Amino acid sequence: MLQAVDGSIVNVAVPQIQNELGGSLATVGWVVTGYALASLIAMPLSAGVAARVGVRAYFVAQVAAFTAASVACASSRSAATLIAFRVLQGFSAGGLLPLSQGILMSLYPAERRGTAVALVGFAAVLGPLFGPPIGGALTDRFGWPSIFWVNVPLGLASLLLLRNLHVQPPPRPEGLDLRGAALLAAAIVSLQLGVAHHAWLLAPALLLGWLFVRRERSVRSPAVDLSVLRYRPLAGTLAAAPLYGIGLYASIFLIPLLFERQLSMSATDTGIALAVGAVTSGVLIVCAQPLLTRFRARSLCAAGAVLFAVAMLLLARIARTSSGDVYLPQALRGAGTGLLYIGMNGFAFEGIDGHDLSTSASLFYLLRQLGGTAGVALAAIALDGFGQTGMVVGLLVLAAAAPLSLVPMSAASRRAASGGEQAGVSA
Repeated sequence: MLQAVDGSIVNVAVPQIQNELGGSLATVGWVVTGYALASLIAMPLSAGVAARVGVRAYFVAQVAAFTAASVACASSRSAATLIAFRVLQGFSAGGLLPLSQGILMSLYPAERRGTAVALVGFAAVLGPLFGPPIGGALTDRFGWPSIFWVNVPLGLASLLLLRNLHVQPPPRPEGLDLRGAALLAAAIVSLQLGVAHHAWLLAPALLLGWLFVRRERSVRSPAVDLSVLRYRPLAGTLAAAPLYGIGLYASIFLIPLLFERQLSMSATDTGIALAVGAVTSGVLIVCAQPLLTRFRARSLCAAGAVLFAVAMLLLARIARTSSGDVYLPQALRGAGTGLLYIGMNGFAFEGIDGHDLSTSASLFYLLRQLGGTAGVALAAIALDGFGQTGMVVGLLVLAAAAPLSLVPMSAASRRAASGGEQAGVSA
């Protein structure tokens, strides 16, 4: 929850930060961008570091560093200082989400892992839902430093609760491939900046990514243990994660613009409509355990993909005609993303234990986030270039993205089944 709220709470305070600390909007924008980049870099590396120093010790250190960085951010008196401490905050926040999921899954038996999915998913949904309104209220009443001070009691409460955390397996005393970590960081930064600002950076991003994968598959102590790809359901889900991210984040980017620009809805009414989707998604995620007990994970993914696609088609019709009911598509969108989240987690992590859990979760969230970044950038290009037509086409493309995400998962399932049959014949 701490990490999820902070990822969105700062956005609404950027204008006030610029007015008080000075600097151009592009410079102050790095208060958000620096945090996001640092978080993305830390996310896949967190599992490897935790495996070497101990999951509990590293998790506690991350929370403590996040809390200390929040104090430093609140005390900053220049834009450069604030950006530097936001980068530190991002590095300490990057591992919180995947490590949370890995820890919770290790504490529950395999048949009850849906409960862990529900707990992490509910926090991830509530963060973006409550972050902006909390940030706006605090900024208006107490000024922008208050959005960082609010992290301090939450962080201290987390540290008190973590005193009772006991998690296995024990740490592995081995080194960390720093060259591989550097290649990964350079690839992520190049990719993020290439998608958002400078397209020419996409070529070096792909080259750096290829060099990273090649190195990590050959070194003895990789920074990111890519051997988890031996789990075929996980590999299929990781291939689907960018498409899931595109649908999730691009739709959240496009919908407010559709409602406010074309339908002339107020910001308040738009917020209420978006909240409908968050509520339906949250309700389903809370019910993850009974859903995974009753239905196959692939069936939940298929149902979620259909609901999300129908929602995007309804929104495309609204974008074309500039009229229509906005609440039903939001309810369907929230239900679709919720079912996809539950199904993907249930499908991906079956049979995975130990340190592999945190590594697998970090890769899933990283690829989802990278897909979301690309989706938002492409949606912005479509709107800038084609206006209302771009909005319609963008929503139609998103309608196809969710069903397409099922293709690599289905292929992985068939390969896993084929491998099982071959093993049975050999036996």
